Amino acid sequence: MASKPLLATIIAAALLTGCQSNSASQVKQSATPQWVSVTPASSYMVYGVGSAQNTGDLQQAKLAAQESARLALAKQLNVTISANTTISQQADNKSMTFHIDEYIQSQVPNIQLQGVKIEDEYISADNRTLYALAAFNRTEAVMQTELSINAIDDEISHFQLSPTQSKSLAMKSAVALKELGVKRDKYNNYLQMLQAAHVSMPNTVRTKLELADALLNDISFSINADSKKHLKVRDMLAKALTTQGIKVTHHNADFDLSFRVDWQDMEKSGTYYSLAESYLVVKEQGEEKAHFNAKVKAASSFKDTAKSNAMSKLADKLGQQLAQFVVTGKS
Repeated sequence: MASKPLLATIIAAALLTGCQSNSASQVKQSATPQWVSVTPASSYMVYGVGSAQNTGDLQQAKLAAQESARLALAKQLNVTISANTTISQQADNKSMTFHIDEYIQSQVPNIQLQGVKIEDEYISADNRTLYALAAFNRTEAVMQTELSINAIDDEISHFQLSPTQSKSLAMKSAVALKELGVKRDKYNNYLQMLQAAHVSMPNTVRTKLELADALLNDISFSINADSKKHLKVRDMLAKALTTQGIKVTHHNADFDLSFRVDWQDMEKSGTYYSLAESYLVVKEQGEEKAHFNAKVKAASSFKDTAKSNAMSKLADKLGQQLAQFVVTGKS
């Protein structure tokens, strides 16, 4: 049995060891991580550091710090995103496919940043500020995105698009191809956000997409006014649509457009205003397929010019509506 002096010595040593251990633990917990002041850098990872004030609700501050870190990370990636899109680059060369691309672009969602993780968190010694470190594996994301593009390319390459199909079926196939092409563009834009090179388009894919464009650009429309007094308006509308690259014909059209336009003209302080409201029905082989309604307004110092400008605006809206009809089969 140990003597009392020896037992006291052992207990004292144990207490001293425990205090040292606790002291070391406290130092480790209160030491500020380097990432709080210097955002880590890596060739394959992207990091973001965020912070939030603790106003009494620790959980809320923690969530705010995490969101701040995610935003900081996303900001690093977004600095290289180009504002130019396929649509804006084609804006000077409108056509039926331009309007179709424009509509599909608005329907296909952009690829969102995924796979961001909160790697570490820290609260200041005074418990007033919370910090979060967000991490994102850019290399892995690039590889996954490239695989997605390759899968789309394979699907487009094997896509059957026969000119001998009925117009309606061929149109649906062409639209499906265009949607794949837009998805491909979205993934390439995502690669650009990830600061990686675009995946070039194979010739087989380019050929299929060009065939879809040609088919959709070949869609023809006839325009029929509701009365003889609107024949001039019919001619103006036909000219405006033709100027946008939309095919208008008198005979054997794929679709018939029957319309009426209500006009309201006014003049104020030497400026002429022309307001037009159109009502249009799309028919295929005599069967009504869609109904459209549009309102436009234009102004000019010349009455005829105001009316012509209004018709151009009306044709632009109509082109968008026809593209929606082509893509969805309804208004």
